[in-house]
Amino acid sequence: MMPLPFCRGLSLRWTMYRCLLRSLPVLMLLTVLSLAPALSGNACREMTTFVGPTCALADEAPQKADDKADAQKDDKAQDKKSGANAPAEAEAAPTVDPLENIWAGQKDMLDDINSSTRGLVRDINKQAETMSKQARPIIEEARRLLLLINTFKNWPNPLEALDRRISFTVQQMQQVIDPVLLARNSVNSLLERVNHLAESLPETKDLPSNAEIREYSRQVTKAQKSLTDVIKRYDSVLSPTQDMMADLKKAQKDIASMLPQLWRDYYLQSPVPYLSLETWETVPKHLQYVWQGILLRLPVEIPVNADDWHTAGLRFTICLLLVLFTGTMLYRRWRNSETHGEVGRHMFHVSLPWIGLGLSLLASSLSSHGDVFRCFLALGNLSIIIGEVFLAWDLRRLQHPDKAAVNNPLWQLIPLTLFSYILIYLPLPPVVTLIAWVVLMLLHRLWRAKSHSLEASTQLESTLLSGSAFIFWVTLVLAIMGLHIFSMGLYLFYVSCSLALQISVASMSAINRYNDQLPDEGGSAAFSSLMLALAAPVILLLAIGGMSLWVCTLPGGLSLLQDFVLQGVNVGETRFNMVQVLLIISVFFLTRTAVRMGTLFLSRMPSRGLRIDPTLIQPLQTAFTYALWAFFGLFTLRSLGMELSNLAMVAGGLSVGIGFGMQTIINNFLSGLILIFSRTMQVGDVVEVGTTTGRVRKISVRATIVETYDNAVIYVPNSEFVSTRLINWTRNSRTVRRDVVVGVAYGSDTTLVMKLLASVANGHSDILKYPAPVVLFSNFGASTLDFTLRFWVRDYDVSVKTASELLFEIDQLFRKNNIEIAFPQMDVHIKDMPPRAKSPRDMATRPTAALPD
Repeated sequence: MMPLPFCRGLSLRWTMYRCLLRSLPVLMLLTVLSLAPALSGNACREMTTFVGPTCALADEAPQKADDKADAQKDDKAQDKKSGANAPAEAEAAPTVDPLENIWAGQKDMLDDINSSTRGLVRDINKQAETMSKQARPIIEEARRLLLLINTFKNWPNPLEALDRRISFTVQQMQQVIDPVLLARNSVNSLLERVNHLAESLPETKDLPSNAEIREYSRQVTKAQKSLTDVIKRYDSVLSPTQDMMADLKKAQKDIASMLPQLWRDYYLQSPVPYLSLETWETVPKHLQYVWQGILLRLPVEIPVNADDWHTAGLRFTICLLLVLFTGTMLYRRWRNSETHGEVGRHMFHVSLPWIGLGLSLLASSLSSHGDVFRCFLALGNLSIIIGEVFLAWDLRRLQHPDKAAVNNPLWQLIPLTLFSYILIYLPLPPVVTLIAWVVLMLLHRLWRAKSHSLEASTQLESTLLSGSAFIFWVTLVLAIMGLHIFSMGLYLFYVSCSLALQISVASMSAINRYNDQLPDEGGSAAFSSLMLALAAPVILLLAIGGMSLWVCTLPGGLSLLQDFVLQGVNVGETRFNMVQVLLIISVFFLTRTAVRMGTLFLSRMPSRGLRIDPTLIQPLQTAFTYALWAFFGLFTLRSLGMELSNLAMVAGGLSVGIGFGMQTIINNFLSGLILIFSRTMQVGDVVEVGTTTGRVRKISVRATIVETYDNAVIYVPNSEFVSTRLINWTRNSRTVRRDVVVGVAYGSDTTLVMKLLASVANGHSDILKYPAPVVLFSNFGASTLDFTLRFWVRDYDVSVKTASELLFEIDQLFRKNNIEIAFPQMDVHIKDMPPRAKSPRDMATRPTAALPD
């Protein structure tokens, strides 16, 4: 019988194994151990990735487990040397079970977690005190900001400044709570690992009565509770600051939703009562707050700390270097070509540097936190606008080198534009801004009248300057009415549209000149055609982008532009935004280009050696064209928000319209499709419908264009070709049969006549040898013997000419052979002459008989 101490040890070990085997990673580890009994703790650590978190947990205290195993090994070695143990125990002593190392590592890990938890509990109070001390002034600042939001909720300028201050305050709060959040995340990761250990334990009722297993379960539960309490303490410490951050972020969302409407109301504000005495009494008080308003908007306009200044300077430098590199490469390429002389030098020395400077300022206006510094944005936009003025006139000078002046005539509109931007930006009292705007407008008008202003040498610039005079009086009237903000906005809108129109016309002219130099065929021609087709939407985008710069330069312009582009406008139940409109326009130009290139490719397929029936070209072109335009139509409907399932309702409405007013149009449309795809007739066929005979020039969806032999173009509705009798002379082939009827006099040699007619037909080059010409004695006429010469002509177009030439030859040949070509004649025989009636003349001239004497 087995000794009792050995049985007790075996039972304890079996209970421990049952607890560990409930975890799947340990089961995998046992499988590996069964295959490799000599696997050591280091090998187990190398397999951490594959066997899961349990082995990883055991590896957290490898040194302790190894030390314990070494101690056990030394003890067993000493027992073996001393010979104090039983023989069975002495035989088992040298065997080291790796699971014991894992079990020891788990218990040591729990001990470390519990000790770390006690240390965290001691550190929480210190961290909470430090964080509260740092967050207290920031929270007070946040409360003041929330109070100011309610105070200035109807004023877009201070609200925009408060929004920027809120962003800065949120960043400060985040920096304060980041260390505490990091500590909380560490505790949370420890809790997740302990929870994993707890999940591997059996239910409480299934726990064995062994004290070691129960102690292990108790330690796991204790660690869970301690870590949960620590997390709750951290949450209670973080809660006030996080709640305040949530309130600030909610306030930012509210401001973002209110700003577009507030700025819209600002630019469309009610007239300023500048004739009221009360208005002027408040001016001194408002002037005192001008500097405060500037300071309030300072964080919105420029960076307020060293980090933001460094970021802005770095971005400005990098972008400027990229612009200089690109400009240098383009300048070298232009200098090698020397195509435009003085205009090109001005473009590279003046126009493009201004645009490059503006792009660099725009790059520096973006902060590292996603905000925009409005002062840098405005300066960048103004630099690009100045560059656009120079560039537009450079392109116009390329179009009109003999008429263009040195400077752009639209420069006359720029000074008042800059003054209007300054007045809009400064937080002056409304009445002061109004008076200043009116005075500046009058001074600008006097300057243009008295100074030698630039004369427009082209029609476009002359028209724009003439329109500026009308806009001047309109804006002046609006300003006198008290609508000075709207007046300045209208003037800026006109100037921006004028500049966009000028640069668009100049760009299209340059593209057209480039198009004239392209080859007509080849892959480069197709690629260039595609690029030119994209040029129109690209120029449109550039023009709209140029006008957007003017809007972004205004205070609140970025909010208005974002709201307009992203939200759009509502037309009924359909919402339109600028992105959708531009996308639809771009796809339209792409579709048109694809249709043109596709139809051109199909038309050239037979000439490129492809074996295809030429009569299939037009049906393929029509199907290709309709398919692309149908795709564009579906894309447009989908872009506008219309579900394709709603097309059934649209089709129902169209059916009613077709039944009443569009029946003829749809009939011709369907008839055109039938003619095209059934190939009843093709372009170039000679057809006869009704009293119309001619050649088909084009088959469209509504009518077919027929050109008669009188050079008249007739538009025949397609329904007539389908519903009435259609004669197609060239449907099967171009050959056609013709008859020439000849009548000879009675008594002529009929055999000779037939022989002569056959010889004439066989000798003509346009008459086919097969089927051979045939001469028929067709009739005994009233005055002639009728013969019919029947022959086949090689082409319908020469049939009339061939018949005429045959008649000439027949006449000459019959004259040589004394054959009379008879004509209708009649002999009249009078058997009895009736007595002649006496006329008054006869009675007057007859001699009278002598009277008897």
